[in-house]
Amino acid sequence: MTSKWAAGAMSLTIAYFAYHAFAGEQGLGSWTDKQTELADKKEVLESLVAENAALQKDIARLTPGQIDPDLVEYLARRDLGFVYPGELVLVDRAVRDADTHR
Repeated sequence: MTSKWAAGAMSLTIAYFAYHAFAGEQGLGSWTDKQTELADKKEVLESLVAENAALQKDIARLTPGQIDPDLVEYLARRDLGFVYPGELVLVDRAVRDADTHR
């Protein structure tokens, strides 16, 4: 009689652990989700590393003693809206409207 109860208890224990191994909070289903999330985070990291490298390059070009005048002119035009006297400035309304809706 005890062997039937022991076998039943063992079967329930095995079923419990098997269920949680596949469908539990830390089971295989969760593991595949975490792997997908990890791949997405690695892509974001790669883009941030590339952006950081570009910014470091710009910082090196703006270091006192070795300032790149072309970069300074580009930044003044882009960020501050500087133009040379006599230059014709064309404003694209679609771009301007898109900037105001951010």
